[in-house]
Amino acid sequence: MDVLKHNKKAWDYKVMEQSIYTRPVDEKTIKESKNGKWEITVTTHKHVPKNWLPKSIKGLKILCLASGGGQQGPILAAAGADVTVMDLSENQLKQDKIVAQ
Repeated sequence: MDVLKHNKKAWDYKVMEQSIYTRPVDEKTIKESKNGKWEITVTTHKHVPKNWLPKSIKGLKILCLASGGGQQGPILAAAGADVTVMDLSENQLKQDKIVAQ
């Protein structure tokens, strides 16, 4: 089995079924992130501890791997980080583009 193709297909399907991990954040969340009130979660719905990152992430370069879906990347970017998102799923990346627009 080609693991990469399987993973891509699985996450593309999750977007189609609107899984919670693939739902883009709303405008309110982006606005709050721009005002310094941000938090991100992982697929277990646990909040990533703030002490994992510097107090200010403005200008910080962050690479988000397998994190499309319109959640972590857009929140971190709205908080001021320079974010690059990589994901095998084009549908997950489209969710980031929706938030960016």
